[in-house]
Amino acid sequence: MDAALWPVLMHMVRSTSGKAVECGAQSPAHGNGLLLYSRPHKESAFQLAGVVCPAPSALTRWPADLTILVPGQAWLSRIKTAPHTSLKVAVLNPVTKRCTYERVGPGPRR
Repeated sequence: MDAALWPVLMHMVRSTSGKAVECGAQSPAHGNGLLLYSRPHKESAFQLAGVVCPAPSALTRWPADLTILVPGQAWLSRIKTAPHTSLKVAVLNPVTKRCTYERVGPGPRR
């Protein structure tokens, strides 16, 4: 992802979720996507809430409740063509500074 998009993406994630958000490391187990943790209350622990821009090839057995965050429609198009289970994708738009959630169905099997 373009480094200039990162601050915009994080601002949108924080404002959209309304929760404390913290970034983790890249995770090979999650398609080398950046792990994103959130906590609903100050007293609670951070929990894995989403993965930023995972490789589409990692989506074959993706947990349906784990949100994928992408910085725009180009990433969403890549995910839609990859084989996977049903996914929840947060598409972030840096121009409008809005986030839309899409449920993407399984892609074609290869």
